[in-house]
Amino acid sequence: MSSREVRDAVHGLIELTDHEWRIVDSPAFQRLRGVQQLPMTHLVYPGARHSRFEHCIGACHLAGRLAGRLGLEPRQVRRVRAAALVHDVGHGPFSQVGEFIFEELTGQTHVHEKISAAIVRYHAPIRSVLGADAEWIAELLTGTGHGTRRSVARDMVSGSADIDKMDYVLRDSYFCGVDYGRFDLDKLIEAARIAQTPDGDHLAYDRDGIFAVEGLLLARYHMHRQVYGHRTRVGIDKMLIRAVVSGVHEGLLPRRVFAPEDLDAAFVEEYIGWDDHRTLATLAGAPDSRAGDMVRALLKRRLMKSVVRLDVDDDVAAQAVRKPAETLRKEQAAAEHLVAEAAGVDPMRVAIHWDSPRASAKEVSIVDGRTGSIGNFTDLSGLFASGGPRPPASVSVYALPPEGSDAFSVDTLAAIRRAALEALHSVC
Repeated sequence: MSSREVRDAVHGLIELTDHEWRIVDSPAFQRLRGVQQLPMTHLVYPGARHSRFEHCIGACHLAGRLAGRLGLEPRQVRRVRAAALVHDVGHGPFSQVGEFIFEELTGQTHVHEKISAAIVRYHAPIRSVLGADAEWIAELLTGTGHGTRRSVARDMVSGSADIDKMDYVLRDSYFCGVDYGRFDLDKLIEAARIAQTPDGDHLAYDRDGIFAVEGLLLARYHMHRQVYGHRTRVGIDKMLIRAVVSGVHEGLLPRRVFAPEDLDAAFVEEYIGWDDHRTLATLAGAPDSRAGDMVRALLKRRLMKSVVRLDVDDDVAAQAVRKPAETLRKEQAAAEHLVAEAAGVDPMRVAIHWDSPRASAKEVSIVDGRTGSIGNFTDLSGLFASGGPRPPASVSVYALPPEGSDAFSVDTLAAIRRAALEALHSVC
């Protein structure tokens, strides 16, 4: 079978089969060039201009390496490589930020995975390549059908130590110019095993590779603390969410694309025409628009900034987060209106951010090469025995000063803090 090579900044030369290249060459996949992996994070880390396009190719490459290490059959290798290649093809404009937009507008979660599955099912250039494997891949991506059961393939593509995390942690770290995302990739893949259990086979790692697993999960945790959760980047994300949601409500952006209901062929055809640039240009060009004002401020780097930070007890944070999503959204919106009134700005210019990051290690299995016994990573890791590192939970208030002002006065900041404390009690 013929193949093509792609030179990748992280993994070097990546070889794709002719079938994989036909997927890459499809309009839906090419659209990913215009969907930044870390939307507008280049305003904080100038090098962070990489896209979902190269991440998906990197994930496919790692799926092939991992499948080869595990000794999977050729059909299994083809399937998991293809699943890895298309796993993020459904990401909307602004990648993970787009997921928050979908959640706010639809009340649903894991929307981009459902859209990825719809593209696999209905986008003819991809469907024609995948053939009979298309539905198998769609179920794997959405956790339906065979995807409801834990398996080697599911662990590889959407597990706690999967190829998605292996690639994006290294890739994001590289392009942001930081070292927080480094881990021993070669050892991690070498340690991969297949655990055979009464419930079926799944991915595991040899006990001798437990430090490599810890390295991946710690690298991801540090990236969340230092890059993904960077206070300026959080402000940028809040502005993007505010702008797009408002743009949909104002009729500037198509509701069918940004608040999808029927994920059919017609939706897919319209959806793949939207990327970061088109969305920003549409909003920035809209006069007398709240969404347009927000985007124009963003493009001028007039950003929402963290003006108040309140540490909260973990139990208090858990109590709030356990509330039904719709209830929490309404209470948070009311709290933001209260703070906005104190700040003297449009509520659209205020956002409350809950920060309670934790390193996740669920469903990571460890195999003892000497005894053959299978254990849970969290029971065997010295670092993750209690669930992993966890800093104090906090609530931050982000706000954008009114037009013509670069900062809030000391008196206004004091009023914002008082309003934030009152608002926090109403939510918790």
